[in-house]
Amino acid sequence: MPPTDMDSDLRRSSTNTSSLGMSEYAFADINNLEHCAKYLNQTLVTFGFPASLDLFANDPVSIARTCNCVYALLQQRQRDIEFRESANEQRQRLLSDISRLEAKVERLEAQLSTKEREIATMTRTEAKATAALKAQIDKLQQERDEFQRMVLGNQQVRTQQIHEMKKKEKEYIKLQKEGRQRGTWNGKKADNDFYKKIVSNTYHAPTRVDMREFLNAPNGSSKQSRPVNERPDADPSQSPLGGRTDMFDLPLHMARDQIEESLRTKMASIKERMVELQDAQKGAEVTSEVTERELELEAQLVEARSIIQEQASIMSKHLEKPERPSRRLSGHLSSD
Repeated sequence: MPPTDMDSDLRRSSTNTSSLGMSEYAFADINNLEHCAKYLNQTLVTFGFPASLDLFANDPVSIARTCNCVYALLQQRQRDIEFRESANEQRQRLLSDISRLEAKVERLEAQLSTKEREIATMTRTEAKATAALKAQIDKLQQERDEFQRMVLGNQQVRTQQIHEMKKKEKEYIKLQKEGRQRGTWNGKKADNDFYKKIVSNTYHAPTRVDMREFLNAPNGSSKQSRPVNERPDADPSQSPLGGRTDMFDLPLHMARDQIEESLRTKMASIKERMVELQDAQKGAEVTSEVTERELELEAQLVEARSIIQEQASIMSKHLEKPERPSRRLSGHLSSD
């Protein structure tokens, strides 16, 4: 609202009253009553109070209007005081809430620092446990590799022993068959048949030369292998047919004694072979015991693998736990 002449007059009157020694809050005096009344009416209209107050009237209506205006001013003043008190109380409550929240924030910060230290400790413990677990896993892997090498070696030894035992069984069966055939020889016809068989084997079955050497040996053992530089035709016992001029090339009535002696020698050698086969069978039993030990070691290896898997799952769960407290703390702070 622009200043009027009445406002300037009121300011000048206020200045005059202050210069006369009156109170600094004095608004009207006997010289500016009309101007003050007009200013008050305009101001009351501006702020929404009843206007057109006649302060110089003596009629009851004007006096009642003036009283109502003053009463409205008093009520507004009372409401203003109540509002100020309410605002002050609310301010005090807010200040106390702020203090309480600050204390809570400090407490939560202390808890957060404690949790961070605990997390750091758990991280170091976890690193140590991980290193120990890794070392244990490496050790178990080395033991597993060593065990596998041992199992492969035992399997190779077992396979070799089984092969040798089968080979000796075949030799034993072959010797038994030869012994039964020679035990049934009688007369000139059997002698001639055996001679023909020897000649046929000489030409068509070279693999039986070692067996013939074994049978021809006087003590039942095979002859030593011929040196490399020795010539085959150096043996004076070669016959024109390629066979040997030994006792099996002679008629039965001429070589009966030698054949009987040779058969007795061969039977003794067969008994020795049987003893060797029995020893080989015992060795096979020992091999079966080794196989049982291998199975036990395999079971232990499976158990060790299961233990390693359980420890790995425990470590993975342990790695997930440190993240949860920090999430809970952040959620708690956001809720506050």
